[in-house]
Amino acid sequence: MRKVVVIGAGHNGLVAAYNLRRRGFCVSVLEASNKIGGMADTSEIFGVKVSRASYVLGVMPKPLVELFEIPVIEQDPYEVIVYEGKPIALWKEKQRRRKEFEKAGIERYSEFEQTLLNFKEVLKKFTFVTKPPSREEVLEEAKKVGAEDFLLKSCEALLSRYLPKELHYSFYYPGMNNSSAYLVAYFFAEWQVVKGGMGAVAQSVFKKALEIGVEVRLNTKVERILISKDRVLGVEADGKKFEADIVLSTASPVATASLLCHAPNFRFEAGKSNWRKHNVILKSYPKPPDVIKGYLNSLIDLESMGAGEIVFPSLCDDTLGGKVLNVMGELEPLFELFPDLKDCIKVVDTLTPKLAEKLYNLPGGNVNHLPMKEPYLFDERPKKGMGYRTPIKGLYMGGAGTYPGGQVSGVPGYNASNAVIEDFEQGEL
Repeated sequence: MRKVVVIGAGHNGLVAAYNLRRRGFCVSVLEASNKIGGMADTSEIFGVKVSRASYVLGVMPKPLVELFEIPVIEQDPYEVIVYEGKPIALWKEKQRRRKEFEKAGIERYSEFEQTLLNFKEVLKKFTFVTKPPSREEVLEEAKKVGAEDFLLKSCEALLSRYLPKELHYSFYYPGMNNSSAYLVAYFFAEWQVVKGGMGAVAQSVFKKALEIGVEVRLNTKVERILISKDRVLGVEADGKKFEADIVLSTASPVATASLLCHAPNFRFEAGKSNWRKHNVILKSYPKPPDVIKGYLNSLIDLESMGAGEIVFPSLCDDTLGGKVLNVMGELEPLFELFPDLKDCIKVVDTLTPKLAEKLYNLPGGNVNHLPMKEPYLFDERPKKGMGYRTPIKGLYMGGAGTYPGGQVSGVPGYNASNAVIEDFEQGEL
């Protein structure tokens, strides 16, 4: 039986481990911290459960949500965008959703969304793959449905055709203006709260992995990947050697590179990160402004007001043990929107790139491991010619730094493990 060591017990590592074990491999997962999940993390603060890093689930494909029985709490509308002092509700039913934009005076939204959904159908063909597609391959398919602009134009250029500038950051993140409009489609999703916090994603996968015999070792920090003549031999962790035929790292490519003593092809840049996530435990809920009354169970997009995104997960999840507000952005603008918010706050836990780097072994504090822009898209993520496989035989990568990229999706781990299975079945391992 082939032995596999998976580096990292984040959601991608656990998905990979489960998939490999159910195909007959002997799998050990080594995790440096004292808990599973990575940034899919539920932490307790003053006895209240909070999704400390990631806070909503949206880009995980339905087959994986169902396979691992992720306890998603369905909300409709799933998101509300505040624009010019009025709410635009994103309902699951597309015609109802499009009427919201029409009422807001955004006449070309329906045309934009239909092209977007056509492109997302193209992307589905390239979701579960063992070799990342090239931009050219995706472009060829996109042209067939008239959605090639998502690859030929930048985020800003594409959206400027359809939407007012004030709405752009509701469809891509700041700093991605000049990146491929592919990212607009990547981040367009039905965002939902997970019961028990985002740590429940990892716990759901962990439970199934344990049931079929995956070994998970916590507090076991991998210090070196052992190789000889371009062939992996295992890893060294906490001064001990763990022999393995296959090593699959779901750590950042930057962190993975640091574990190799001599591998000139492994050089990656995490880029600079500038974000803030506030986990606010409340004594009581603040009085909501009229613009979002009736929508407090949804993800609330306040980008046009410079306040990022907020969600009150405890309003739809009674298992958290308290009242919780998640803020991806700055707190100050919220004090104007919620005049009584300061009086309602019990404690604020703030996560920054520097702290995330320490807590989650996240070089540069980059939540996506590598920048979500050129040259780190499609088969250039993490590097042209690599994909999930590396030049070192038996060494694979399957974290957010591989295709298709960041967010809690499980796709990189799933695809990387299938690449291992494919190579084994073809006698290449």
